[in-house]
Amino acid sequence: MEAKLYNQLSPNMERKLKRNERAVYRVLNVRQDPDNWGKFLIPAALQIPSTDTVYDKEKDDYTPIAFIERTKIDGSAIFGDIIFTGQNMGYLFLNGNNAAHQKMYQYVELCNFNASNPNRDTSVDPLFERIDSKKEAINEREIRKLIVKAVNFALELDDKRAAEIAAALGIDGESIEETRNSLEDYATDHPEDFLEVAERATVEVEKLLKDAVKKGIIRNNVNASRFEWADTKKLIHQYKKSVGKNYIKELAETLEENNPDELQAIISRVS
Repeated sequence: MEAKLYNQLSPNMERKLKRNERAVYRVLNVRQDPDNWGKFLIPAALQIPSTDTVYDKEKDDYTPIAFIERTKIDGSAIFGDIIFTGQNMGYLFLNGNNAAHQKMYQYVELCNFNASNPNRDTSVDPLFERIDSKKEAINEREIRKLIVKAVNFALELDDKRAAEIAAALGIDGESIEETRNSLEDYATDHPEDFLEVAERATVEVEKLLKDAVKKGIIRNNVNASRFEWADTKKLIHQYKKSVGKNYIKELAETLEENNPDELQAIISRVS
């Protein structure tokens, strides 16, 4: 479709950010994680359709709108991407000083996917909402500070501790340099998760227990929901299955608290 056929709006329908003005949007249905207090369940990425049809009251007609990134030589439209990411905690930040953001702003304000649009077609499922930019400016800074804290933490780790944390996060590399690089990327993308694991007291033990499983010293008998010695099948720890549960973490915490002798026996065979 030709670009000129989109966004033919009445003047009172046009939207523009002032210079230095900011607009903040958040994906809907962000929920508290029931298994992790203080954390939220956020989609890794949610892409909003770049085209829509809205009602123009002044024209008394429906008008196609779009977020058009640029126009081809033949006049056809190249649509831009509107993506809410988990990396940004489900937020989309637009700045009036950015030309691309200006184009996106008019579209996200007028489209039916915006729950904050009072004129939206309510038969369309909303996907995001606009929120108080002043309050969220504070949150945005907090997010940035959290990312900086996580990345600095990762950079300052010695190789042994970096390997332990990487193992706890399921990160593996052919060399410590590759592992550290992946770990630093993880700290950037998931600062809360990284810091939670990095500051966990049982991380070193978790790595040793994972090594014990890899070496065939102990085994996770998934069918029986238990950890046991590989050679004797003697029970080490019985667990209850649950979605998202970290069984190695639970094993480490249980052995450290209730059975340090058995934990030491496992560690002695790993070393």
